[in-house]
Amino acid sequence: MAEVAPDQDAAPSEESASSEGAASGEGAASGEGTAPRLRTPAVTAGVAVLSVLALAFLAVSGYVGYTHRQAEQAAQQRSEIVDAASQGVVNLTTMDFERADEDVQKVLDGSAGEFRDEFEARSTDLIAVMQEARVKSVGEVRQAAIERQDGDSADVLVAVAQKVSNAGGAAEEPRSQRMRVTMQLDDGRYKIVKAGFVQ
Repeated sequence: MAEVAPDQDAAPSEESASSEGAASGEGAASGEGTAPRLRTPAVTAGVAVLSVLALAFLAVSGYVGYTHRQAEQAAQQRSEIVDAASQGVVNLTTMDFERADEDVQKVLDGSAGEFRDEFEARSTDLIAVMQEARVKSVGEVRQAAIERQDGDSADVLVAVAQKVSNAGGAAEEPRSQRMRVTMQLDDGRYKIVKAGFVQ
């Protein structure tokens, strides 16, 4: 009899099938051989939206914080200018013949530029007149506000009341006056560089 060739299309033997199944089981247990879980378009879009919102929140927070700091610094600068102008006007309108040198020095310390140079040049005559007439004056600032500001320079309007007495015993009632003083940052301090009375 002729030998029959084994059917190549026949089902694999139980041994080979079981070995393949075992291999397949091991792969499944280890997670190998399985396709990765793909994100759906909705999930991807949601992540993108959250990322954009987070970046927008950070940008807005940073901008708000920056503008807040800028506003605080500007307010502090305006306050320093007004305070320096008010004190400068008080120094200019408050003089006592008994401490004339000290009062004149206060004005010089709070001024700069040509104004300081001119005041210093006239200070000797001023002291002599004050001492001869025994002049005493007291200035009180009633109101002060920045009229114009340009960086570290500003014009300040100051309303001041000044009371003057002299050797004759005359004591004037406080006179209200308005002054415009130009303040300039000089060596870390705002100082008067120009001053004058206004109507």
